[in-house]
Amino acid sequence: MIRAILFDAGDILYNKPGRKKSLDEFLMSRGYEASSSPDPIAKALRLSAHAGEISERSFFEKLMDHYGVTNPQHVEEGIQLLHREQRNVVFFDGVADTLFQLKSSGFKLGIVTNTYNSKEEKYRWFASIGIDQLWDSYANSCDLKVIKPDPQIYLAALDPINVLPTDAAFVGHAKTEIEGAKALGMTTIRFNPDPNCVESDFLAKKFSDLLNLSCIIEANNEPKE
Repeated sequence: MIRAILFDAGDILYNKPGRKKSLDEFLMSRGYEASSSPDPIAKALRLSAHAGEISERSFFEKLMDHYGVTNPQHVEEGIQLLHREQRNVVFFDGVADTLFQLKSSGFKLGIVTNTYNSKEEKYRWFASIGIDQLWDSYANSCDLKVIKPDPQIYLAALDPINVLPTDAAFVGHAKTEIEGAKALGMTTIRFNPDPNCVESDFLAKKFSDLLNLSCIIEANNEPKE
């Protein structure tokens, strides 16, 4: 019986569609090369920030150095651009309505996020569409100093609400994070999946599809105590 649904945040509830374009325009307008993709160095720096090993500011400074930006004025302008774009979130269609319906159906809702932003800041993003009061649990990597797919971050969201992994579902887009949830016994649902993320228990093509998945329906049909 599914009693709780945990969500990744970025690329599940929202995305930041203009971030790379804005960064590349900034770099090229100042005579630097555009950022590469994939970029293992940038990814490693991001994971260090997610794990709380370096601050957001330090992460942005290191990114500017990685991109070859050395002019102090350009460095500061780049940091400010990255700061703005990190907060320029666009929520997917149906997120608010779907979450409210899941909540009203009795599911506990939680966030499990790899991030270098504070819980308070993300809650301000959530407040922009009225979902800041829906969450029963919140596991933030930079506070916990642990990142998905480490089992401890999933458990940090489940333990406070007294739900076992086998009674929970995880909605994610990344292969390793889906695998991490599955290894704990959670039901896995992929939405907006990365190209290499092709296996999970269920697939939601639209966010609102979460309302129609058999695991959700089965839970809703369980007799209430």
